[in-house]
Amino acid sequence: MLNTIQLRHQIHAHPELSGQESWTSAFIVEQLKKLGVTKIHTGFSQYSIVAEIDGQKAGKTLLFRCEIDALPIQETNTFAHRSTITGISHKCGHDGHTATMLAFAEKLIQYPLSNGKVLLLFQSAEETGAGAKAAIESGFFKQFSIDYAFAYHNLPSFPLGSVLCKEGIFTPSVESFCVELLGKPCHASQPANGINPADTVAQFIQFMAQFHQPDKAKADYFVVTLIHVHMGEKAYGTSASHAEIGYTIRTWESSILEHYKEKITAFIEEICQKERLEHHISWFESFKSNNNHPNAFANIKAVSAKKDIAFIEIEQPFDFGEDFGLFTDTYKGAMFGIGSGEDCPALHTIDYDFPDELIEIGSDVFMELVHELV
Repeated sequence: MLNTIQLRHQIHAHPELSGQESWTSAFIVEQLKKLGVTKIHTGFSQYSIVAEIDGQKAGKTLLFRCEIDALPIQETNTFAHRSTITGISHKCGHDGHTATMLAFAEKLIQYPLSNGKVLLLFQSAEETGAGAKAAIESGFFKQFSIDYAFAYHNLPSFPLGSVLCKEGIFTPSVESFCVELLGKPCHASQPANGINPADTVAQFIQFMAQFHQPDKAKADYFVVTLIHVHMGEKAYGTSASHAEIGYTIRTWESSILEHYKEKITAFIEEICQKERLEHHISWFESFKSNNNHPNAFANIKAVSAKKDIAFIEIEQPFDFGEDFGLFTDTYKGAMFGIGSGEDCPALHTIDYDFPDELIEIGSDVFMELVHELV
């Protein structure tokens, strides 16, 4: 049997950033082989892995996903399994999600399916929003007829081990962008001879501010977060000619986000033409909204009751981005949360650590979803 808590601690001690998870990927493959998993797929998308486990007869195909990447955060914890890599640590709990999936794989091997197929996706690069996109666009999953897709995320500030879910939107659509503005330098004594982007930056900040509406209870929820502004250099005899400004935006529906992206692009094009500025807009770290299918939600709720796990049906979606939304946009499915405890430090903070108790709970819920659906 695998000691999944010990495995979680090993993964925690060896964190790797998005798209760089070579050690983690090899470690997972090693554990899957120890379990006797014979169909292990690699090389189709970054460092992602799919373990394919078949039942004795044909049936439904279920996909379960976990994330394997870490964050560029310096850990302050001093426990024995603390990060050994300076400036990188598992501060979102992906080490625990991975350990949960390995525990789930072990249960599937110990208690073989009578029918159906289960795909276990250990996904690279969730934190940047690139992993799900790369995995789906690889075409790898086209060979399967996937009936449902599931994933979970640990959630601090909620009762330890409780399951949290809702029908419909579970997490928002999120995307970041950077606008680069290029004018013309000149002597600071003669600013009229140059093209300074300062007025454009000021107008763009005001333009973006008008859309900010953080009340999650309202349909026009739209959060605008200014991330960085850079303009000119510390050369006091020269008028600024170059600027960069970056934002992250989020709203419930992906279609609404696309609408705002069009408005933002149109404004930049219009003002830059007026101010004679060259410009470039780059969009990145895109997260589709997780839209939980009614049937998938009902199954998660039923499984929680069957396992006597406290179930919390949340009223409002969470406000963090999660790239599993691309899977719920492609297949029927759902993402749910498991509470990490009211006193657990928040995700993406320097002293966070995944609670080991969730490994057994998460793998049990996954296993029971298989029994419910295949």
